[in-house]
Amino acid sequence: MAVSRIPISVAVPACRRLDQLRLTLSRLEACVPRPAEILVHLDGNDSGLRRLVEEEFPQVKLLHSNVLLGPGGARNRLMNEARNTWVAHFDDDSFPVDLDFFARVWRVIDRFPETAVFAATILPVDNPPDPQGLWLHAMYIGCGHVMNRDWFLRTQGYLPLPLAYNLEEVDVSIQLHELGGRCLQSGALRVFHDHPVPTRETEEVQVAMMINTVVFPLLRYPMTVLPQAFGSVLRRLLRLALHGEWRVILRSLGALPGALRRYLPLRAPVHAATVWSWLLLRRAPQRVAGAAAFIFSFSHD
Repeated sequence: MAVSRIPISVAVPACRRLDQLRLTLSRLEACVPRPAEILVHLDGNDSGLRRLVEEEFPQVKLLHSNVLLGPGGARNRLMNEARNTWVAHFDDDSFPVDLDFFARVWRVIDRFPETAVFAATILPVDNPPDPQGLWLHAMYIGCGHVMNRDWFLRTQGYLPLPLAYNLEEVDVSIQLHELGGRCLQSGALRVFHDHPVPTRETEEVQVAMMINTVVFPLLRYPMTVLPQAFGSVLRRLLRLALHGEWRVILRSLGALPGALRRYLPLRAPVHAATVWSWLLLRRAPQRVAGAAAFIFSFSHD
């Protein structure tokens, strides 16, 4: 596609990471062709990040919130503000590996236009057996995906949580699955996530992960499937206990009643068949037949 810009919006939620955001925006601007627009949401409206974007990347559209919305709350705003049907999402510490990333995106969109979300291959974590393949997945990763805005607006969106681990993309993914929206992961869409996995998560993050592990099924699972979710909660508690994380367990139990009061009124369960097919697809993604030859054509353009 020999055009200077691709009709795709880019959405980047940013919070406090100045050097990483500079690298991400520089990498996005180096892509050929470029996306039609780049939007950045400043969570907490950090003054240093604002100066960075205004002085070094003046063409970027800035959004902000004075309170912390978390990556999910930021993505809700970014999706509402985007001018294009397709929105490519990155974190402030993730960016395309290949400079023709958006041309590659447009090729898969043109081939599979009814897809709800295209999940990128996240480096260095993902290691697909076929880098040119395409797989049907249950969910995507927030730091590297391309979402159809029309599909997204049919969901309830993300919960605005400052720490949304185990809930953010998981929740929207199962909502899309209920609606019939497909998630395809492409080996040709490569995104680098410059975020080394810590040897031990902070206590705050572990508490949030524990709470979100409980909240998600209570929001989306019907009563008949909730026993399956209890097993996941018990396994996480057992892992914490085996690692001696007793403070995390006690803090989680203390915070749980408040979280339930806040989020149970939002309960909107999907069908039981949706849960089981979604869980099965999480365990065993399906190869899309006939896609390899199409994706492989990228290397011969």
